[in-house]
Formats: sequence, structure tokens, C-alpha cells
Amino acid sequence: MSAAPRRAYTPGGKAAGLYRLREFGLAVPRFLVLPAETFDAALQELPVTPAGLAERADRLREFRLTGAEEAALGQVLAEWGFPQRPVVVRSSVADEDGATAAFAGLMDTFLNLTTLPAVLAAIGQCAASAYSARAVAYRQQKGLPLAARPAVIVQMQLAAEVSGVLFTSYPEYPLYQAIHAVRGFGEGLVGGHFNPQETYLRKTTGAVCGQRLTPQPEQYVASAAENGLQLAPVPAASQDSACLTKAQLAELHAIGERLERLTGRPQDLEFVVAESKMWVVQMRPITQAMPEVVVYDNSNIQESYCGVTTPLTFSFAQRAYATVYRQTMRVLGLPPTLVAAHETVVTQLLGLVQGRIYYHINHWYQGLLLLPSFSQNKADMERMMGLEEPVDLVQSRARSLPERLRMLPRLLLNLGRLLRAFQQLPKRIARFQADFQTHYARFYQLPLASLSGTELLTEKARLDAGLLEQWTTPIVNDFRVMMANGRALRQLRRSGLGHPEEFLHHYLSGDEDLPSAQIPRLMQALAQQVAATPGLQALLIELPADVHAQVAQLAPSFHTATQKFIQQYGDRAVGELKLETLTMRLEPRIFYQYLRNYLVGSAEPRSAPPSTTSLSASAEAELNQALLGHFWWQRRQTRKALTQLRDAIHAREALRLERTRLFGMYRVLYLAAGEQLVQTTGLATARDVFYLTEDEITSALQGQPAPGLREAVETRRAEFAGYAQAEVPARVTVPAPPIFAEEPAPDPESSPGQWRGTGCVPGIVKGESIVIRSPEDNLDVAGKIVCALRTDPGWAVLFPNCRAVAIEKGSALSHSVILLRELGIPTIINVPGLTRHLHSGQHLRFNGGSGELQVLALAEDEVVEADGMRVESGVAP
Repeated sequence: MSAAPRRAYTPGGKAAGLYRLREFGLAVPRFLVLPAETFDAALQELPVTPAGLAERADRLREFRLTGAEEAALGQVLAEWGFPQRPVVVRSSVADEDGATAAFAGLMDTFLNLTTLPAVLAAIGQCAASAYSARAVAYRQQKGLPLAARPAVIVQMQLAAEVSGVLFTSYPEYPLYQAIHAVRGFGEGLVGGHFNPQETYLRKTTGAVCGQRLTPQPEQYVASAAENGLQLAPVPAASQDSACLTKAQLAELHAIGERLERLTGRPQDLEFVVAESKMWVVQMRPITQAMPEVVVYDNSNIQESYCGVTTPLTFSFAQRAYATVYRQTMRVLGLPPTLVAAHETVVTQLLGLVQGRIYYHINHWYQGLLLLPSFSQNKADMERMMGLEEPVDLVQSRARSLPERLRMLPRLLLNLGRLLRAFQQLPKRIARFQADFQTHYARFYQLPLASLSGTELLTEKARLDAGLLEQWTTPIVNDFRVMMANGRALRQLRRSGLGHPEEFLHHYLSGDEDLPSAQIPRLMQALAQQVAATPGLQALLIELPADVHAQVAQLAPSFHTATQKFIQQYGDRAVGELKLETLTMRLEPRIFYQYLRNYLVGSAEPRSAPPSTTSLSASAEAELNQALLGHFWWQRRQTRKALTQLRDAIHAREALRLERTRLFGMYRVLYLAAGEQLVQTTGLATARDVFYLTEDEITSALQGQPAPGLREAVETRRAEFAGYAQAEVPARVTVPAPPIFAEEPAPDPESSPGQWRGTGCVPGIVKGESIVIRSPEDNLDVAGKIVCALRTDPGWAVLFPNCRAVAIEKGSALSHSVILLRELGIPTIINVPGLTRHLHSGQHLRFNGGSGELQVLALAEDEVVEADGMRVESGVAP
């Protein structure tokens, strides 16, 4: 024993943990350490042979302190209130509680010691346990030196009311903390005697994720007759109650998060509740490797890739995202070597989960680490992605002042580049669209059906180099949208608006020139021409399989107008970014199916969508009121942020149409490749090409098809058809979160026939529902409330004829919701389970303001005034 600084001695792993806990300011029972040097002399010159190890154990059992040391020990214990307050003797071997070797429970602990002779005897026995058979075997298994250097802790014993273990990261699922607790002394838990009460807390918030409150009929208490512990019944009133209060759970969560942050790794803590206080009695690293938690989320990307897709679409999308991401890094001025070092991240931004495309969220966050202001960019990205719950798997490292100063010139240069690119966007967008149109017109002049496999690959390379790899202008504008949206929300909060997201929904609804809205207006105009040709409307309502050919004979001028529309917008469709999707360009009958919705349900085609001017005007008045009393600078900055956001969104929607057309060109190209492979590899149909990957198609077109290509297609077709029957959540975590419920989880819809989501566009209507889960479903939406699993901009041709739209998943800034806002169609998003439990033909009461839907027994026709906007409601005849 010595009062000298502990670093001059070898206190052992367990004692080192206690010292650190005390340094961190946590409540630790008083203790003293007999360092390893105390016992070294007894072990000198003994070999590590089996006989030598046995001799070491014998000598330690016989070990005694000197008279002076015994006196010093007795004096310290007396200061603690000994023997009235018992003490504990615990091991602290030099390599115990290490990063790779815990020695958990391998050495002996002596509890409830109330006499000095008992303490002295326990010290020797505790040290000797470092050479017990189990401890030696453990060392052999771990490849550790067999010559252990034991130290011993003497610690004041607490009258434990509750004892437990806290894993600051649960090894089965590191996003949780795990707390196991029992009443009385912890031997009932660490010794495996009792089933503990289990509580799992979310690391980021401390919220309880799961509990098993096992009854506690017995506990270990200090023996009144002798050293050690004895069993005793838990009072009946406490046996079924929780061991730990909510306040104690919150305290443990805070302790765990703090210690993990301070130590830099997950910790295994032992704690005791005694004297109305939380004590920590041990800290050691968790030696078990923590699995990487990978989060896949499709809250936003499902808008573009709804439902189950195909291998070709996934491989193409994965490559496209990687290509665009590299361009993004170049736009931001990151060094090529830094971008190359993150190639694994870049090439795996997407994941395929049971046939569905998801964002690989970890990799998106890791990409953000390359940029300054990680926290702000992370929040902006989460908002744009529509993540319902943030993911805190990737954290930025706090940079030192010298590091920040070294980075400053590059950051300023990059910021200057980005701001300059923002200023140049109007000209850059015009040039980009002109260049795109040149490629677009040239492509559709190609005789694709007569090109060889090599020539098709040449045309693919031309699309790659000329368009996909020149996508910097849309990238810069997307960056402007993300930053402008975040900045606008922050400015609105500073201005005192307590609901900035809802405010933006209304404020942005005044842009009547939004490019996406032009398509339904053009279809509206075509619908109004139908009446000029006798018999044409009847033909379009009948919609025979050869309707396009019959229109050419019956109404040549209308057929020409149709062809012009398809040439310009024929790639717009539900699921338009999925290469396997049948579009108007590939199947003109789809155009007439869309057009048919404009011809049924009312006496004449709808002349215009409901006005959203009142929503915008109301938002403008609200903004004026909020800005009263603010300095002119704050007013100016808020309005500037809103203008920039509106302009950025307007430009983004225009550029999204070019993306749709680009994907349409690849779609046509790959179908031409499919025709080639039917002749050369034995594929059954050209559309089988969608069940191959890009690499497989390239090899086959080069004359090197993989063996069994046709069989692989059939296997994948069956596999992906099975995926279509599976229910997959919007967020998938690997490993999956554990399920702690003792009984099956209840159905999320506690009230049958009633749902609640997030209201985006206000309005109260009643009408017939039509449930759409995939593009192949019935699309006769005229006069109905559309209930969709997902939506994307291709739905633009359907929306004007809907009464309202409810979507299971979505973001308030998604493209489809932007369009619905512009059209003034009542909209609700994020309605869990809607398309599983609702059926087409049911009648609903729909409140786009509150986000509520309810199934009605009977249809009711009515007109409802809501939020200053007249909304027609009811079932069309």
C-alpha cells in the first residue's frame, strides 16, 4: 500500500478502471489497492511450468502483509467505519479488464468481510486465484503470459438495494444500451442465479426500446451470522415491480454515454443503488467485437424506385449514383486522391433489400464527413431524404484548431467555387438543356434494331460520356436545393415561425409555372380536342388493345399531336426510373389510359386544377406578421432564403425531366440489347434483359455470355416475384434490432378503418378509394381518392383527376408532393399500413390538414370549404 501516485505502481486493470471512474467524477465506493509489486517478491524465481504455477498459488495463499502494512490497512478501514461497515476484497490482475481479455468472474471475490483477520486472509486467497485452474486455462486460450501479476482491491461494501450491469453498447445491437438488474447484491446477476430484469435504451435518446420485467422473488443480502451473502425473500410488494425507476434509467443512460465518449470505446459497467444513490463499482472495456450496424432506408428513394425492381435497374442505378457522386465531389473541389480513397463508399451508396432499392445510409453520412459543417449538412440531407428518424452511426471528429486553420484556405476556395456555380446556374442550366436536347434528338434517329452488339455498347458509352458523366449542373442545383431548404427553415425559425415545414408547404404552392405541372395541362388540352372528332371519345373510353392504330385511322391530326406529346414526354410514367417500366414511348396505349381519366367522371374535361393562390397568399400574410418587429436585415435574409429555395426547386423539377429522358434512352437501348441477346444467347424475350446486370449484358454483347444465362434469368424472375409478396419496412437495419416483447406485437392500426399520417395539403373530401400498389394496378383514378404505396413524378398525369391522395411513405419535399401541392389536391403522406388494409371501392372521409382518414359505411356527395379553398367531394357518377 502506498499513497504515492498510482502510475508509479501496477494497480491492475480493475483498479485502473476505478481510478478513472473517480477521475471522471462518478460516485465510487472508497477503496485502496495493494499493487502487483506487493506480491512480486513472493513469485520471484518460480517457473511457469505446471508445478511452478501451483507453487505460485500456494505462496500467495500463505502471503501476509508486514506488521506495519497491517496496521496501516486497519487504520484506513477504521476511517471507513469498519467493522460496522463491511468491506469487499476483489482481484485486480495487471492484465485483467483489458481491451482483449476481461477475465470476467475468473478470480475470486470475498464479500461482507467484518474482521481484520478475514480481510487479511482474503487478500492472499484473492491474489492466489490469479493462478486458479480456470484463470490459467483462460490465459492459455487467449495466448497470454502464464506469469500473472495479481493486485488486490479492498473496497467499502455498500448495502445494495439494486445491483446491475450496464453495457454502454449492446453487442447484439450496438445502437442500444443494455441494462440488467436484480434486487440486492449483484452476485444474483453476475453469478447467473436469477433472471434479471432487462431494459434496453436507445443510445441517442435514452428512450426505452424494450423491457422484460421478470419478477424478483429472491435476492442476495449480507449474511448476519458470518462473512459472505445469504438468500432472502424480496418483499411481496416489490417482487413484480421494476427494480429501477425512470430517473435511475435516465441517470444510467447518461453515465454510459459519457463514459463511452470519454474512453473512446464501449464499456461494461457494474452499478449499485444504495443509500438513495447510484454508485459505479466497476468499469472495463467490452471485449466482444461490435458488429457494424448498417442502415438501409428508402423513405425518399422509394419515390423513384417504387416496390420491387429488377437486377438491371439496381446495377444501373448503383453505377449512376456512383458516377454522380464522384462529380459532386469534384464540384466541391475535393482532391482526387481523397475521392479515390472513398471508392467503397461511392460505389455502394445503394443497397438491394428483397428486390427493393434502399439508400445505404452509413455511406451517405461517411461522404458528408468529407465536407465541413457535418452536423448541419447531415440535418439538411436527412430532411431532403425524408428520413423519419435520424441515424447517428457516423459522427464527425472534432478537429483541432491547427487542423481547422490548415483546412480554412481550401474550405474558403471550395465555398467560393460553389457560390460562383450557384450564380452561374441560369446560364449553365440553359447550356445543359441545349446540349441534352442535341443528344436526345440524335439518339432517337438511330436505327437501334439494326445495330450490332458492339455498336450498341458504343452508343451506351456515348450516353455515359456525353450525358451521365456530365451531370454537374443538376448536381450543383440539387446542392442549392438542400442548402437553400435548410437555410430557409433556419431563417423561418429565427423569425419566430413555430411550424416552418408546414409554412413552406403553403408558401411554395404559388409557383403555377412548375415544369412538372405542364404535362397534365397539355393532356388537358388534348382531352379537350377529343370532342371535335365523332366517335373518338367512345373509342378512348373503350380503350381496345390497338387503340393507337385506330386513332391514326379515325383522327390523323389528333394522332400526330399524340405522337408529338409521346416524343417529348413519353418517358414519364409511374415508376419511370425503373428500366423495366412500360412507358408511353414503349406502349402508346398507356398514354390513352392516362388520357381516359380526363374524359370520364364529369360531363366535360376539367378546365383547371384548384387554385393554390389562397394558400400562398395566406402564407405571405403569415410571414409578414412574423417579420414584424424584426430588424430589416432579418426580414431581408428571410425573404432572400425563401426566394432562393423557390428558384432552386423550380430548376430542379425542370432538370428532373431531363433525368427521366436520360433513363428512357438507356431503357430503349437495353431493350435493343435484349433483342440481340434473344438471337445470340437464347433469352426467351427481349424483356429478359432486365433480369441481368449491366456487366452481364456487356459481356454477352461482346460475345462472352456467362454460362446458363437463360436459367439465371428464370431463377431471378421467380426470386423477385417472391419478393413482391413480402412486406419490407421503409428502414432495414443489419443486424436487425432485437425483439424484446414477450407477446406478439399488436397490429399498428388500433382502430380498424381509421388511419393517421402527415397532412401536407389541406382539404376535406369524401369519396371512393382506389388502392395502387404497383404500376400494373388499375389506374382509373378519375374522381377517386388515390391510396398509393408510393408515388413519383410520373403520377403527374394522374393527379389532376384525383379527389385526394394518401401515400404510405413520402417526404414533404418529394417531387410528387411538390406537384400535389401545386395542383391543390388534398394530400396525406406517411400513412403506415394503408394499402395493406384498405381496398379499392371503399368510401373514405379524408382530411388533408389533420392527416386523418376514415372508412365510411356509405358514399356521400358533398362540397366542403377548407382553409379558403373550395374542394369538390363525392363519388363521380
